[in-house]
Amino acid sequence: MKSTRAVALAACTAVALAMAGVGTAQAAVPTGDPTTYSTYPAIQDPGSRAADYFQPYWFDDKGAHIQAHGGQIVTAQELGVTGDGVTSGVESGRTVYYWYGEDRTNGYYGSPGVHAYKSYDTLNWTDEGVVLRAVSSASELTSPYFDALYDTVDDAGNPRADRIAQLDYHLDTADAADHTTVFERPKVLYNKSTRTWVLWWHSDGQTTPGGSMYARSMAGVAVSDSPTGPFTMVGVYRLPNRTNYKDCISAAVPGQARDMTVFQDADGTAYISYSSEENRSLYVAKLDSSYTNVTHTTNADQLNAGQYSADGRYPYIFADGTAAAPVRGQDFQIVKECGMLEAPALFAHGGKYYAVASGATGWGPNPQTYYTADSVLGAWIRGVDPNDPYENVAYNSIPEGGDGLLSIGDTRRTTFGSQTASVLDLGGGRYVYLGDRWDSGAADSTYVALPITFGENGRAEMRNPATEDPARWARGWDATYWDDKGLGNGIWSVGDTGLPTTIEPGMDFGARLPVTVPVTSGGSTAQVGVTWSATSFTERGSQTITGTLGADAQFTAGRTFTRTIMVATPGIVNLAPQATVAASSRNDMAPSVVDGNVKGKGWDNWVGGGAYPASSWLSFSWPLAEKVDEIDVHTYKDGSTATWPSSIAVEYVDASGAWRPSTVHAALAQDASASAPVAKLDLTGLPLTNGIRLQLSTATNTWQSISEVQIWGADGVTDLCSVAGTTVSASFFQTEWATMPAQSACDRNAATSWSTWTGGTPVSAATFTVEPATAQIVDRVGFTNIEGTITGVSVDYRDAQGTWHSTSARNQPPHANGLPTTVSFAPVFASAVRVAFATPGSYLKIPVLAVGAAKSTVVPSVAVHCTGSQIVFKTTVQNTAYKAADITITTPFGTKTADSVAPGTSSTIAFPTHTSSIGTGETTFSVDDATVTVGYPAATCQ
Repeated sequence: MKSTRAVALAACTAVALAMAGVGTAQAAVPTGDPTTYSTYPAIQDPGSRAADYFQPYWFDDKGAHIQAHGGQIVTAQELGVTGDGVTSGVESGRTVYYWYGEDRTNGYYGSPGVHAYKSYDTLNWTDEGVVLRAVSSASELTSPYFDALYDTVDDAGNPRADRIAQLDYHLDTADAADHTTVFERPKVLYNKSTRTWVLWWHSDGQTTPGGSMYARSMAGVAVSDSPTGPFTMVGVYRLPNRTNYKDCISAAVPGQARDMTVFQDADGTAYISYSSEENRSLYVAKLDSSYTNVTHTTNADQLNAGQYSADGRYPYIFADGTAAAPVRGQDFQIVKECGMLEAPALFAHGGKYYAVASGATGWGPNPQTYYTADSVLGAWIRGVDPNDPYENVAYNSIPEGGDGLLSIGDTRRTTFGSQTASVLDLGGGRYVYLGDRWDSGAADSTYVALPITFGENGRAEMRNPATEDPARWARGWDATYWDDKGLGNGIWSVGDTGLPTTIEPGMDFGARLPVTVPVTSGGSTAQVGVTWSATSFTERGSQTITGTLGADAQFTAGRTFTRTIMVATPGIVNLAPQATVAASSRNDMAPSVVDGNVKGKGWDNWVGGGAYPASSWLSFSWPLAEKVDEIDVHTYKDGSTATWPSSIAVEYVDASGAWRPSTVHAALAQDASASAPVAKLDLTGLPLTNGIRLQLSTATNTWQSISEVQIWGADGVTDLCSVAGTTVSASFFQTEWATMPAQSACDRNAATSWSTWTGGTPVSAATFTVEPATAQIVDRVGFTNIEGTITGVSVDYRDAQGTWHSTSARNQPPHANGLPTTVSFAPVFASAVRVAFATPGSYLKIPVLAVGAAKSTVVPSVAVHCTGSQIVFKTTVQNTAYKAADITITTPFGTKTADSVAPGTSSTIAFPTHTSSIGTGETTFSVDDATVTVGYPAATCQ
């Protein structure tokens, strides 16, 4: 008697408890009551250590957990199961589905072969048995079953020893065999022209007794005139490679074909995709018209690798440019070079081709990625945007929501605890991802079936309905899931939305949101209704807003797309990107926390051995003292655990250059089931500072991962040293052992330095000159010295005519090495700044130096004119403020005030000198409480 779905789930739990003591490698096939399914099984991802991780089981018509691991569901029309194409909803027949996969009844070793199941709805499956049989000993190959397939016994009844040995090498899965083989990832095509079912699989195993189980790296192929077999092996091959196949790793083996899949295009052309070059590169190659080999073959095993061919044809391996060789772009293509990918699954949607792939992390799942192309043998890109910032990062570094990341809401970053097996096209824009949740290859490994939807520009998006909407899908999901997800065929995009580009925190911009947006699909554009996910944002920085489209003639309602809006407070900027970043460990990763990616993988304090530091720190320092307002610490979930700190405490650099603790701290819950949190810390109570240090602590044994740190502070100072157009120079720099020029102090890279070290006589003084593209008001210089001894620092400035003047900073002592020093002086209007360092008997080494350009509401200038033999001293001042200002000008020749200078206008005042010659001097321009000094050169009138 068949049970209901609810009873079957309870039975699954009972089976799991009964099997709790069974070792994973030898786990028996789980059994339960035969079940009628009306939905795809609901899955959770509690983590691989959870007791119910390998749940639920998926039972066949006999009540046994389906053994079709690493497999594929294909469709055919049941007309005497001939498989003449696919027709749905017509009188002549109904659609039938076949699910092929690895039979793991005996665990990793001793597989019976490839198992097949049949279904009319992809939910309920009838066992069709093993359709491609393996053997456990060579003697089995003399049985009538194998003799009928391979002619292993001659007419006199004598075994054909050589043939049996060759077949046993590729079919014997017994652990005790001298050369154990493995059957993985079986995939099937129906060839309409030959009326043949063609089965490909990853055929691997040992090449020496006791050797690696993945030494062969081949693809096997078998044929049958029925979808339920028996299939006859006709080839086991290496597959095409580029000639420079060792570019990604020198250990690469030629022609490797590991994890693989097949794909049949609408025109009947078939392809095989395979992981090669030690999993570093993912290939796709065109199959010949029989689907049993590639397009370019030869009559010899070019690699002498133990390949098998029933008809004597072997793939021509290298694209070596000869007439017989395959050509990249015509016969094969590389989806991704040097990407460490496996488990591919190919499908087509809306004229675009997709390749989903997993990272190569053994039995453990990872965040899977996907690639797209306009033609199978054309150029492939990650995701749908070739210019996105994650195009070339490691697959597991794509942040949540990043282009090329398949899963959405995958909090453990495990593709919901699965690895790709295949993608099933149900038609009408409905696609089902079929994945494996591996228990080290044991029979109780389970399946993950999830819906794929498509966003803007064809972006593939996979969610878990059971966690996305548990009220609706907690007991399983069905085809109605797509009804409100923008179901339809084709690729679409949204044009100009008219959204605001920048808003202030907390501002309600709802009235500025459009109610329709232009949507293009199939070459035509129409206005479509839209609703928005937000009308205000409180957090600073780039924020994402989601638009949901209404229905139109081609799609149901529910298509979503995203845009970004910058949230900023006037006068407040993120200081972190300009800071020098350091860490207590893994210092090379520290700069990644200020790269602008608030969701991607940044820094962590991981160490080998599993005993992670309980405390670590990240520091951010800048050469010019700043007023800080707030810190946002974006933590990162690196895998399935809570890999973030439980406590964050703030320290700052005081006026003496020393680190001081503050009272600012944050506590974070380390909940592995939650997404990575963002800690917001209020720093308004801190004084001006040259640096912030975050003390990170964990209450659990985990490494701590930080994605991004944003330090919001007053936008009051610009560093002229690193501004485009500025030139820098030094009177001396190190050239022995290493070259350390002046430019290295202004590149915002703490790993490079300006140094005055020499192996000869020490340079007792050195100057550093900064010349901006235009004159600026300057009031401070900041730096950190890390080697040698500096006894004093003086600062000079150059006027607009080229004469140097002294500032008020004279021979000031710096802070100790390693601590930031700020040298302040009265503001001056400078065309260049020269910093003089006294290093008697020593040297300096400065990784970061800055010259601070202060904000000002006046732009002053002076000029000298001759009236006859008399000098006239002429001053001009521009008011850049938003209101009128009274500006007082003090010169050696008197003081005058430019009254009520309007915003954006200038005022000129002349001072008679009553002399024909004046010396070098200075004048000041004062407005409110701010004063700027402007130098001028000596002059003479004849």
